[in-house]
Amino acid sequence: MDNQELPEAYQLSLRLLEHKSYQELTHQLIIILLEWPGILDVAAYEVFMLTRDANNSDDYSARRFPLSLDDCTQDENQGVLTSAIQSDRTGLYTHHMDGDEYLIFDISENVKPRRLLIIKGKVSDDEQALLKGLLQVYERLVILLDSKERDNLTHLHNRQTMDIILNQVFEYYQRNDASIDEKHSWVALLDIDHFKDVNDTFGHLYGDEVLIIFSNLMEKTFRHSDFIFRYGGEEFIVIINRLSKADVKMVLERFRKVVEAHSFSFGSITVSIGYTFVNPKVSQRVLLEYADSALYAAKQNGRNRIEYNDQNRHDANDVDDVELF
Repeated sequence: MDNQELPEAYQLSLRLLEHKSYQELTHQLIIILLEWPGILDVAAYEVFMLTRDANNSDDYSARRFPLSLDDCTQDENQGVLTSAIQSDRTGLYTHHMDGDEYLIFDISENVKPRRLLIIKGKVSDDEQALLKGLLQVYERLVILLDSKERDNLTHLHNRQTMDIILNQVFEYYQRNDASIDEKHSWVALLDIDHFKDVNDTFGHLYGDEVLIIFSNLMEKTFRHSDFIFRYGGEEFIVIINRLSKADVKMVLERFRKVVEAHSFSFGSITVSIGYTFVNPKVSQRVLLEYADSALYAAKQNGRNRIEYNDQNRHDANDVDDVELF
């Protein structure tokens, strides 16, 4: 990059620095890249490896940005995406497939999950130097924001990130109407039963152990296409995507049994769960009140159970002042 390109590099970097979330940052980067001479298309992915076998790098799941609620391993970039993952290269490099030229930018260090940019088109050597500098700024911001958007103890996404992602799920269903009897998305609020007793009896270190292990069990049980958050204290939220009404109850029941069967250092715990369907016609606050009302019912009906709110009645405000523990 020569001195004449420095002002442009500075201005492009400023456009990235204005954004305070990974979603906003990546959206802006795609806009910038699509303005670039020679670039025809840009796709951004989060990549989740499904196996620990180093020789089986094609066993993966991918989520495409802007938000896609389905596994994107079968989209138009499937061949390029699989090849990039198998190459195990990082940083910016050129890739050719079926007569087309691509630039691949791979971020796999100091961030979870792995991020891949697939840029279709041809960029001159001079422009590629400028592009490389911009992508390095993007990489550092991704790593910084990933740390900011996660809970310090459990390393799950935090409540602020949940607000952003849930809003994107709302927008998805505003564009793509779906019956709850078919594939839909669901919000479940999970609360560890009698968690206060664990802290009072065994101490906060044991309480932290419960929160960390509970988070690990969530990550192992739910799919990579779902979104998991620590909501606060002993409460967690999972957005379960693209499942039928019958299947989502089965998934939540499986997780309830996993928690019940797990042996902690002091004994065992259970979890109560309330859930409802994503309804883009109501606000986020109201939707979470529906899930909270169902959770309250699970607590009232004996704990260690799952309750569903069909949104036919709105009694969530009745439990605003109830502390669930």
